[in-house]
Amino acid sequence: MVSYNNYSLSAYPYIVFYFKYFNKIFKTIICLGFTISVWSQNITISGTIIDGNSKTPVHGANIYIEEMGIGTTSKVDGSFELNNFPSKKTSITISMIGFKETKKVVAPNEDGYDIGIVEILKAPIKIKEVLVDAHSQLKPEEFSSNNYISGSKLQENLKSTLAMTLEQETGVFVQSMGQAVAKPVLRGYTGDRFLLTENGITTGDLSNSAIDHAISFDMASFNNVRIIRGPEALLYGCNTIGGVIDVSRQSSSDLRFKKVSLLSLIGVKSSNNGAFGNFTIYLPISDNHQLKFSLLRRSADNQTTPVGVLDNTGLSNEELFASYSFFGKSHLTTVSYEQLSMDYGLPGSPEGHINGVNLKMDKSSQKLTHHRDISFFGFETFDFDQRFINYNHSEFESSSIFDDPSVSMGQNLFSLQWKLAGEQLTIGSLFQYRDFRAGGFYWTPDTEEIRFSIFGLFQKKINETTLQFSSRLEQLSIVPETSFLFMSNLDESNIRNRNFTILSGSIGLFKTWNNFDLSLATMISGRAPDLDELYSDGPHLGTYSYEIGQPNLNLERTFGIEGSIDYSMPIGEIKLTGYHNYSPNYHISTALGNTYEPGADWIEWGSGSIGWLYKYQMKGLEAQIYGWESDIIFPINKTINIIGSTSVVRGKNLSQGRNLEYMPPDKIQLLTEFNFKHFDISFTAKKVFAQTKLGEFETRTEGFSLFDLNGSYTIHSTRISHKLIFQVDNIFDEVYYNHLSRIKSVMPEEGRCLSIQYRLIF
Repeated sequence: MVSYNNYSLSAYPYIVFYFKYFNKIFKTIICLGFTISVWSQNITISGTIIDGNSKTPVHGANIYIEEMGIGTTSKVDGSFELNNFPSKKTSITISMIGFKETKKVVAPNEDGYDIGIVEILKAPIKIKEVLVDAHSQLKPEEFSSNNYISGSKLQENLKSTLAMTLEQETGVFVQSMGQAVAKPVLRGYTGDRFLLTENGITTGDLSNSAIDHAISFDMASFNNVRIIRGPEALLYGCNTIGGVIDVSRQSSSDLRFKKVSLLSLIGVKSSNNGAFGNFTIYLPISDNHQLKFSLLRRSADNQTTPVGVLDNTGLSNEELFASYSFFGKSHLTTVSYEQLSMDYGLPGSPEGHINGVNLKMDKSSQKLTHHRDISFFGFETFDFDQRFINYNHSEFESSSIFDDPSVSMGQNLFSLQWKLAGEQLTIGSLFQYRDFRAGGFYWTPDTEEIRFSIFGLFQKKINETTLQFSSRLEQLSIVPETSFLFMSNLDESNIRNRNFTILSGSIGLFKTWNNFDLSLATMISGRAPDLDELYSDGPHLGTYSYEIGQPNLNLERTFGIEGSIDYSMPIGEIKLTGYHNYSPNYHISTALGNTYEPGADWIEWGSGSIGWLYKYQMKGLEAQIYGWESDIIFPINKTINIIGSTSVVRGKNLSQGRNLEYMPPDKIQLLTEFNFKHFDISFTAKKVFAQTKLGEFETRTEGFSLFDLNGSYTIHSTRISHKLIFQVDNIFDEVYYNHLSRIKSVMPEEGRCLSIQYRLIF
């Protein structure tokens, strides 16, 4: 059965409050908090978690005390320290995805207790994972290239955007357009060729439709990120060939507190005079009822680089969140409301707009979630999710004398999803309605979408091999409004209703043999064209282009295969992964011509003789994307760990015999960690190679080397936890250019930057 009383200090939400007099209060809180800590009792339990089969350390295992609701996670070398331990005999629980849950009774003395080495055994079919940040879920066998980032690892790498936070992960790259707009690229896939979800369902914004649209959340509000590939990915959607990035926070208030609890985070950043803060309070009304309130504020000036200031890149984020939760004996119901506003700028460029563009985004979300433990024909859990999201997006020319936006977009999104999960079978269904509206110089027609999906995942162990099969069937209807159309390049008679039936499937094999973990998965995925790909006919100044859709586009099919081998040994772990994806109808925007004829190949747009925009039209072409990755973990001792990774991606436009554009360059990364009792520090060296494999209209980007320094200092007491985190990015102030940046011709990336964050929990 599921317990809702579990939480971990290391996995607390990054929930923050912005103080008007930031520096004064920042110093006051630190001084007060550390004074209180000195007088508090602190009994520490320590130990080491290892794999009982391979005898190797287990990184990221959850260690928690259910009756008190405190916990931590194991480090790379398997070691852990659990503070605030009660001075009585108490049971601790150790859990980890892919391993059997283990309990151990500990009776410490006043000086603490070292429980020594604890062996945990693998559970290859299914594991009831008890996450320290959320209610438990039945999890399928983890695919080898999946990744789960939470706790201290996420805290110490936390940035304002998702892409910058995940940049150190293998196979993840950053596509940027200033500091506010930075998006993750998974193995060369962008836009909606991978899914970005919040607690398993789409975020409800327009970030996947264009590079200049920011993702509609601030990372300071989230405490878990999962990168999901293989058969499990189809539980989230059809177009998952690149994978799924699922973010979650304690929005459902499924942390159950017995007393009023305050969680806060404040921080400053030197490269943009940035400051942010967040304040979250949990208010238990009774044993079964709890309220949660959260307020976030972030602001930053223009981004600085080693060669100057990147104009019109400031930002301002504000977020209000409230929720009510009811805890039953075997169920949890939560109602929540969120209001988010983001204001940010895009730098100017001679290709589209000289002075830049200012964007304003507003998003409100209402959610209802229900989780229940059941016993029904082999199913053990039932989950229901209802959401309504209202999203509005406006763009203003920075030089305009008018108050009205040059471009406006908005949508309403309503969704219902249910899911039944058991030891061998997970099934579910999703209904989603989308109402899209546009105005100004954005001539995509108003459109309604209705989406209905059924999905399932089956897994079975045969001898020493686990077999997984997943499938998703989706029906999508797209209904454009044809009453008011202003098309200059498209035939209006082609602007018609489209219906797509999408069937995707995946098969995965997992085998543990001696010290080897082997995995192999194949997938056939389908992706319907989005509205811009179908119906666009107008300028898109944020991407410096004039975009023309293709109303007759068919499904984008992709056939993919991925294999991985993971070798564990007493001195470390090595993992190699290779993948290959083939698409006979890859949707890509290509230049309309190459004669540079005004009106035919490009159009002048409001900036004089240099204010031209290339015309691009969507086409379906044959393409393939393939690559390989490697990871090494080498714990030298309990204090020092070395972690290395390599990422290589190749993209080919087979129809035109050239490279796909905007493929990430090769990169190698080496991380050295030093872990002490209260103090952790890490040094990262990254080498990014020159990108010479260029697509249409691309230019060569030179390679570079970057060096970063991260550290944290933690003090726990009986009721209070303090954590001070510092980050020094680009230590040597390197001048470098990101090949995936759309503004690399304007200015290099951020220079040397110092960030400081302080977390207070009591």
